[in-house]
Amino acid sequence: MSVVAIGATPAIDSMLLLGFKVIKVPERLGESTQEEIVSALLESKVAVVEEPIYAQISEKLGRLLPYVKEPPLLVVVPSHEQLSTRRLEELYQRLSYAVGVRLKWMRRE
Repeated sequence: MSVVAIGATPAIDSMLLLGFKVIKVPERLGESTQEEIVSALLESKVAVVEEPIYAQISEKLGRLLPYVKEPPLLVVVPSHEQLSTRRLEELYQRLSYAVGVRLKWMRRE
């Protein structure tokens, strides 16, 4: 099983201890770097990607993943600079679209 971790911060280096292949990238990705990342993701079984990197490649992945026979398990983690990811908002939007109505956002107090 091939597992890969992709990120721009030094925290991603700790994934080496767990046996991940670590790919360090700059915070701002060029077109060729994006293609390399997407290629590495599609070749792996499990991929851990920092949220700022995922935000830059999500459109390309969205176009390609429906055609992949066995897509990787994609885990998006926040970087240390961010408190949360946009994945929860993305999930909320997709669920609202699937149901056909705008779901109510419940907040715990």
